[in-house]
Amino acid sequence: MNLESKVRGLTLGAQVLPLSRVSASDLGALAPLVGVWENIQIPGSGTPSGWNTISVPGQDKGFVFEVIPYSETLTFNPVVVQAGNRGPVVNGQQVEQMIFGLLYEQQIVSECTTDFCNERGFPQGSTIHVETGLFLNIGNPNGGYTIARMSTIPHGNSLLALGSSIETENPGTNFFSPASSIPTMLNGDRINQLGYSDQIIGNPQFAAFNQINPNAFLQSTLESLVGTTGGVTNMTVIEMSTNTPDANGGILNIPFIQTNVNATKMDATFWIEDITDSEGNADQILQYSQTINLVFPATGSAQPINWPHVTINTMRKRPETQMQFKSLDTLDPTEGLTASDI
Repeated sequence: MNLESKVRGLTLGAQVLPLSRVSASDLGALAPLVGVWENIQIPGSGTPSGWNTISVPGQDKGFVFEVIPYSETLTFNPVVVQAGNRGPVVNGQQVEQMIFGLLYEQQIVSECTTDFCNERGFPQGSTIHVETGLFLNIGNPNGGYTIARMSTIPHGNSLLALGSSIETENPGTNFFSPASSIPTMLNGDRINQLGYSDQIIGNPQFAAFNQINPNAFLQSTLESLVGTTGGVTNMTVIEMSTNTPDANGGILNIPFIQTNVNATKMDATFWIEDITDSEGNADQILQYSQTINLVFPATGSAQPINWPHVTINTMRKRPETQMQFKSLDTLDPTEGLTASDI
C-alpha cells in the first residue's frame, strides 16, 4: 500500500468512512449521487415522473401488460465503504486495488389510481419495489470497467453489474436511446405471431406516457424542465450491465425465480445532469433507465419469450442532503475519530 493511503488511514481490509475522510476524487463519477433523491414535479403536470412497465403471465391472453406510475426515494448514504484488494507481485511490486463506494437503498411506491392497478394488487400507496446494495468506484480498471453495482432484491435476486462513466458538456436533450417494452424471442428476434404484442402497441394505458418506448418520457420530462431557452450544461453518464462477456457480471436467482421468471440480464443508465431553465435558474437532476430481461415459460407462444421490464425516473436531490467533499490537500485522516479509534 502506498504512503498516501497509509497516511490517510486506508486499509486493504474494509471499513466505513465518514465523508470528512473522503474526497470527491475517491468516488469519481459517483460523488454527485450522495444524498436523498426523490421524484421531480413535472412543470404544468400532475403526472408522476417514475414509470414501470412489465409483462407477467396471464390466463386469457397469455400475458398481462402492467404500466404503473410510481414515486421513489433513492438514498445514497453519506458514509463511504472503502476496501482494498491484493493482486500478484509484479517486478517486485504488489498489485493493489483501492475501492470506494456508496451504500444505497431504493424504495418505490405505486401512484396508480386506476381500477386495473387496484385489481392487479398495486393500489396507490403500496410498495412495489425495495432494493439495497453498493455502487463502487473500483479503480485500476480491468476490461475497461471503472464502476460496479452490487444489488439485492427480496424477490430472491442478487446481481453484479459492471460499467463505466463519461462526462459531456451541452449534450442537448435528445440523447436517450430507445428502451423497448416489446417482447422478443430469446435470441432477440421479433415475434412473428400475429397480434401477440397488441395489448402493448395498441392499448395505451396512460395518455401522457409512451409505454412502447418509456425513454421518450425521460426526454419530454427533461424538455419541460429546461424550457425553450435552457438546457443541460454538464452531464455525467454512468452505464452498467450484467452482460459482461469479458468479466463475471451477472444475476443470481433463487430456484423458484430461476424456473418461473428467470431474470437473465440488466442494463441501466444514469444521467446526472446540471441544467438551467428558461429563466436561468440552475439545478441538478438525476434521470435513469433500467431494463431487466425476464424469461417466462411459454405463455401463449410455442417458445419461451424474453420480456423487458423497464423502469425510468427523473429525480431531484433533497437540498438538506447535499454533501460537500474536501480536497485531498485538506483531508485529515484522524478527523472525527476518538482516541480509541486512532
